[in-house]
Amino acid sequence: MSFFKANFIYNYEEAEYGPFLAAHSIEDGLAIYSVGSGKPLLLFPYPHSHNTTPMAEGALAQLLAGMGRRIITFDVPGAYRSQSKPAGDMPEIIRCADETLARLSTEGAIDVVGHSMGGLCALAYAIQRPARVARLLLIGSMSGFPAVARWGLPGSAFSFWQMDYWRVIIWGLRLNSGRADLALHKKLQNLMNRAGYHDKSLSTPLKIEAADYHKGVPIRMIWSKNMVRRLSYADRLDRVKAPTLILAGRHDPLAPLPISEELLRGIPNSKLIIFEQSGHAPFIEEAEAFKQQVESFLDSDQISW
Repeated sequence: MSFFKANFIYNYEEAEYGPFLAAHSIEDGLAIYSVGSGKPLLLFPYPHSHNTTPMAEGALAQLLAGMGRRIITFDVPGAYRSQSKPAGDMPEIIRCADETLARLSTEGAIDVVGHSMGGLCALAYAIQRPARVARLLLIGSMSGFPAVARWGLPGSAFSFWQMDYWRVIIWGLRLNSGRADLALHKKLQNLMNRAGYHDKSLSTPLKIEAADYHKGVPIRMIWSKNMVRRLSYADRLDRVKAPTLILAGRHDPLAPLPISEELLRGIPNSKLIIFEQSGHAPFIEEAEAFKQQVESFLDSDQISW
């Protein structure tokens, strides 16, 4: 793999991690999903490439579907089954969400959920499409890349004299530019995944094959390249009109508590709940407590905090 020439790979996930469940439909290159039954809920996918299953069959979607909700989501362009050319920016994600709801004939306001960078996309949707959002659920989320740079990795998990501190920076720069390989991408995923759990035994490292050193970088890494230090809604949080529940893990280094506290200060009708034994994924580490809080929020007729 050349250090000087960018080499991105598209829609590699099925061969690498599959097989996956079938999409509800694929039209104009966008794959959309409808999982479960009941009142619909829009679950934003991760806009980057740091996941190994479509959002529709991840742990969060399964938990929400188990609450009797119909989970609506999509694959971002260039990943999984969405074949359209990726732009790697927020307008692309907003367009995909609009198209997904239109294809599934979902009208009016809908509950919207997002985790991590998917939560940033859900926040953007609530700001740009306020009439479409009934309730907003943000999990380990943030106002934008500047908040992550201020409070997040690598300093939130590692000291500057530790090698992992510099691995996050150097590996990230190489991957964002496409001048690396799938092996390095998996190494960074493994590092971040382990850091994200409070209970480290829950972290399952991805296996790195010899062939991975000859494959390119997932195309969705352009999200970080395009958005880093620029995309921020910190000065627009007061435009969120929907009741908002912010869920955070006490031990989350990927979205530390100051990031969630910033959301709480800025979003008018919001509440923050902290899971004391969780890192970045309280829906895994404290699933039952998480479920109780989310059900109470989504089932309430009127919410005012």
